[in-house]
Amino acid sequence: MTAGRVLVGCSGWDYAEWVGRFYPRRGVEDRLRYYTGVFPVVEVNSSFYHLPTARTVESWARRTPNGFRFTAKVPQEITHDRRLQDVEEPLQALRRAFQPLVRAGKLSAFLVQLPPSLPFREAEVRDFYRRMAGDVPVAVEFREESWLTEASFHLLQDAGFAPVVVDEPKLPVFLRSDPSFAYVRWHGHGSPLWYDYTYRSEELSAWVPRVRELQERSSQVLGFFNNHFRADAPRNALELSQLLELPPPPWTGRLVPPDLPGPGSGPDPPTGGPSGPPGNPRVDRG
Repeated sequence: MTAGRVLVGCSGWDYAEWVGRFYPRRGVEDRLRYYTGVFPVVEVNSSFYHLPTARTVESWARRTPNGFRFTAKVPQEITHDRRLQDVEEPLQALRRAFQPLVRAGKLSAFLVQLPPSLPFREAEVRDFYRRMAGDVPVAVEFREESWLTEASFHLLQDAGFAPVVVDEPKLPVFLRSDPSFAYVRWHGHGSPLWYDYTYRSEELSAWVPRVRELQERSSQVLGFFNNHFRADAPRNALELSQLLELPPPPWTGRLVPPDLPGPGSGPDPPTGGPSGPPGNPRVDRG
């Protein structure tokens, strides 16, 4: 298999603490547009808390360049409230909400983040995967040890879903993927909040061979930094991108990535592309 494409970005883009550290302190009219001048992909985590309106999703499709990609987190109503059961209605609402990105060819995956209190029950999980399957690829993030079994991984394989390779304090890192894509999330190792964490250079360097291994197994690797405090997510995402020698998004016209953001500054504003009102993803604390 030819080595797959690697896309690295962040979990969300609209954070006040990123101003002056990633976004210029003087402000930008459209943070999503600015973000697309640096990264080729973003994970929408606001959908975990509430679904965006069709008008909002249409604006995301309109304001982003051809080739830019989104993933979207499945609502907590499905995973945490209903605990994967009786989910037909909210699943239909999820698919309707993100149809504009599907039509635009910009939605790469749905992310199912399971609650840490939910144990693996094979029959229930098989039924949920059957209902979750559709035209959009699906990645599933385990948060409880009983899911780390061959029976669980076999169900994912049968469904054609990808297990999320996750860096977090409570579960070990495992390198598994689907041939069509791999999905990676870096949460951090902060205490008490995982996401309040800055990855050190040596930690990111250790991920280079892991990403390369996933790249050899899958046609595409999607990776997202969720450590949003102090704009650590874009800083670490850019640093890993440079370690992996990933090119800037092709629509920027740049040959090398922008300088790493630092306090009080940000990379040069991107040029070109559509404009419009900024999106408003919420911070993922689930």
